[in-house]
Formats: sequence, C-alpha cells, structure tokens
Amino acid sequence: MVRLLKKLAVLVLVVAGFGGMMNAANATLAIIGNPANPLEGMSAADVAMIYLGKTDEFPDGRKVVAVDQYRHSPVRADFYRTVVGMDSLRLKSYWSQRIFSGRGHPPNVVGGNEAVKRWVATHPNGLGYVDGKVLDHSVKVLLIVP
Repeated sequence: MVRLLKKLAVLVLVVAGFGGMMNAANATLAIIGNPANPLEGMSAADVAMIYLGKTDEFPDGRKVVAVDQYRHSPVRADFYRTVVGMDSLRLKSYWSQRIFSGRGHPPNVVGGNEAVKRWVATHPNGLGYVDGKVLDHSVKVLLIVP
C-alpha cells in the first residue's frame, strides 16, 4: 500500500509539472509583447488601463502601442470580458464617449491571432492578445489569462 501511494505521489508531481509547462500553450488568452520587451510580466489591471486608453505606457514607463483583433472575434470578446471587464456594447459606448470628448481612440485593429502575433513580433513597443494555442517563440508572453 505504501509503495502504491509513493508511485501515485510521483505520478501526481510529474503530471503537475507537465501541466505547468503546458499552461501557456493551453491558455485561453495570452497577452503578448515583442521578444525584446524587458518586462517579465504584466498584471491584468495594467493591460486593462492600456486597452482603455488610460495610459500609453508600459508599467516601466516605456511607450506602448496596443493593437486589437477584429470586432467580432471570439478572442476579442473573451479578452474584453475577462481582462477589461466589458462586453462589446459597453466597450462601444465607452469609446464613443472617449472619442466624442477628445480623450482618445481605441487601439488599431490589425486582424486575428496570427496578424496580431506578427505585428507584435515586429514592433518593439507592441502589445497584443491572442489565443494561447497560437503562441510561439516570435513573441513574449506577458500575461496568461486562464
């Protein structure tokens, strides 16, 4: 019985370790930056402030250029719901007010997952979000959103 418990404990540790390695690839959302970005990570609150136009800087003070996915993208809807805390109607209203009052514009739309990934990979101050399944070495993961 003791040997069985030891084997089970080892198996649990191996599976847990493997699951941690796979976490980024299986993430629902990944907030990504250029590989040259010196940040080790970002908080969801920092990302939300950037995507709401409340700041144009990374947490370390460098300028940031955030890009968006297509308006009807499920990844975009998930991002704004989970990270920013707004659905598409509330987001549209928010940006209408900001634009009308002269306080900013939403991030530029560059396309879907692959287009965002390519754009961020080629812009040192770029910030984007993609489905975790498309991650590769061309970008740096700054935040995983399960």
